[in-house]
Parts: sequence; C-alpha cells; structure tokens
Amino acid sequence: MAVTGSGKPRLRSVVLAAAWHRIPGLEVLSAGDGGPLTRTVKKIIDPLVVRTAARPKLGRPLLEPAAAAELTELLLADAPRLRATAAWFVHLKRQRRALRITAGDVQDVCFPLAYELATGFGMPGPEAPEAAASALRELHGEGDEAGVAQLTAYLADPRAAADLTAALHRRWHTGAGLAPQEAVVLLGEFVDTLTDAAWLAGSAAGHALGLALRQPGGADALARAAEAVSGSPAPDLGLQRGDRTAVPPLRRQDEAGPELLERSVERRVRATLRRLPAGERGSVADLVDDETRRVVAGFGLGLPALATCFALGVVLAPALRPLDGVASGTAPAFARQLNAQVAREGYVLHARRALAGATPLTPRPDTELVRELREFGKQFLGRLWIRLHGFDVRGDLPADAADVRDLVTGVVRSTSLDLRTKVRRALVARLPDLEAVS
Repeated sequence: MAVTGSGKPRLRSVVLAAAWHRIPGLEVLSAGDGGPLTRTVKKIIDPLVVRTAARPKLGRPLLEPAAAAELTELLLADAPRLRATAAWFVHLKRQRRALRITAGDVQDVCFPLAYELATGFGMPGPEAPEAAASALRELHGEGDEAGVAQLTAYLADPRAAADLTAALHRRWHTGAGLAPQEAVVLLGEFVDTLTDAAWLAGSAAGHALGLALRQPGGADALARAAEAVSGSPAPDLGLQRGDRTAVPPLRRQDEAGPELLERSVERRVRATLRRLPAGERGSVADLVDDETRRVVAGFGLGLPALATCFALGVVLAPALRPLDGVASGTAPAFARQLNAQVAREGYVLHARRALAGATPLTPRPDTELVRELREFGKQFLGRLWIRLHGFDVRGDLPADAADVRDLVTGVVRSTSLDLRTKVRRALVARLPDLEAVS
C-alpha cells in the first residue's frame, strides 16, 4: 500500500512531522530531524492538543486524507500555545536544576506542566522563573528529597532495622479474619450485584483472601477462589513469587523481585512520601511504623474495604483477555463489560490480526508485546494496587459501589491507554510487512 499522495492514507508520523515543521520556535520539543520528540507526542500532542482519547481516528498509525487534514489543522491552530510551551519548558528545566529536583524524567514531568503554564499564562514574562519554581514545588512537594534521605538513614541504623524487622515478623503471623470460603461467597455476591449492601457486607473478604495467601498452597487457593467467582482460570497475577506470600523485606535492596505483595517497606514508604504533602506527614519513624502495620494486612492494604476492592480486581483480572476477544459467558457481567471495552479498541483489533493471530500478517510477531497484551490482567492489578495504596495512605475510601465500579473502570482504561502506544509503535515498525500482504 502506498502511503503518499493526497488521496491515499499517510503515515501519522509523517503528517505530524510535516505540520510540526510549519511552526517555528519548537526546537526544545523537537528531535534532530526537526519533527516532534516521541515524548512530545506522548505527553503533549496526543493527550493535550489532539486528545486522541476523544478522537481515536486521529491516533491511528495510518490516516485517511480527512483525518490527516484534521490532525494538521489541530496542530497548527495550537501553534501559539505550543511556542509558549517550549519557552516554559526552558524555565522549568532551569528551575528544576536550581531546586535540585531529580524525581522523574525531566521531559515526562515538565512537558505537561509547561503546556499547563502556557495555557494559563501564555508566553513567559518577567515572573516566569518564580512561576516555574512554584509550579515545580507544588508538583513535587517541598520535602520529598529530605524525606527520602531521612528514611534511608533511619533504615540504615542497625538497631532500628533489627527492631522493625522483629515487629514486622511478629505482626505478619498474627493476622486473622473470615474463612476463605466465606470470603469467596461474599465477594461473589458483590461482583454479581455490585450493590451497596453487598459491598458493605463483603468488606472483610479482601483481608481474608489476602491472609489466606500466606498459608502453604495459598496461591492455589486464591486461584481456585478467583476461578469460582470469575469463571476463568487465573493466570499468574504477579502477587508473589512462591506458593505463599513471603514476609516483605524492610529495605528495597533486599527485594527478591517486583511482585506486588512482596515489595519492601522502604519502597512503600517512598510512595507515601510522594503522595503526602510535607505538612501532612508524621515523622519518618511514624511513617515506617504505619507501613509495617499496613504491610501485614490482607493484600498489604490496611483498610478492609480497600483490600476487598483489590480482591474484586483479583477475581475480575482472569476475564480481562482482550486479545482473546469476548470473555467467557460464565464471567461476571461487569468483567465481560470491561473486557469488551478493551477488546473493541482499534489497537487491540490491529494487534489481534497483525501480531498475535494464529496466522499473523507479519512474519515477525513481537513476542514481548504480545506477552504484555496477554498479561493485561496482571498489569491492571499492579496499577489498581498502587491506586488503592494511595487511598490507604490518605485514609480515603470509595463512597459506594458506584465509586468502586468507576475506580476499576478507570484503572482498566489507563492500562489500555499505556498499551495502545506500544502497539502503535510496533505496527508502524512492521508497516512494510503489513503492506506486503495487504
């Protein structure tokens, strides 16, 4: 298939580059060839200028003439704000160095913030350095670096580390709750009905299932529970390395792997430091003590309702198999609905046909990408746990079953958006193969 000519489809990257070259003053947002940086596309153009979530036809690797014209028009119409964004990015980089902020990649962090400042202030004026510094302080918090340094020093103290480790092991073996069988019944009722009454009644189910994971054969028991509710065999969900959850280590350097429930206390407290403003934190010793108590709760979440939220994710995850198409008819209606939303995404349909089918269109299927798509449920759970841990740290709870539904739906959507970009890159890279057989 040809990709040039006014009446034929064109590569999206070519359309973007052509429009980008027509806007002067964007050098700091541009690659060596003068087109937009990959991160510029990911952090500014797609989510903020084009808004591909609302205009999915403009996010496809190949654009029909009308879509290419619309994309060009949107980019050129935003030219003044894009020039202001480039100017604000220079100020943000300078102030980031002055404030000695090292958290995150500078482009990932500052590109969206520069666009926000450009929207609010236009081109930077004399007050720009102060405004940029203020925006960075608000984003990162005043005391993150100091908090991390205090945490590292505290955990490096041999006496404190010994006391904390002993307390962690003591608490780990004293948890109790519902019998797993009772928890499965309660959780099944909530998944089936998603009503407030079932939500309140089932709030202890999460802790019970999380604690059961620590017993010999816990992984198999949870898999059976998940299959009983979801109607689908449970894949590896990335919760733990062995057949039962190991006691998480105190320090990050002692982690055995990335598994969710075996993350170190240190890593969890670092997340707390990012989430809480400096004025709302206790001492480092208090934060560590709070986290050791949270770690020993079911699924590592201190509030029972949040643990049950995560248990809901565990039983939904097996049905989230977008590459397989429609979920099993035995899966809960909510799980089928979530899977259908992702399976209908254009990038999933492309990937299913071009990369992962029984007879893929390309002779070079991307095995790593296919693996990530097949592990959609695992990636969804990782993102859900992080969100719930943030709720736990702040003492927040979903107000009702509708809030739980919205939370889970949002996490599925954000997981899908992350994978969309990876699939798009893979399809563009394999365009010659796909053209040859089309």
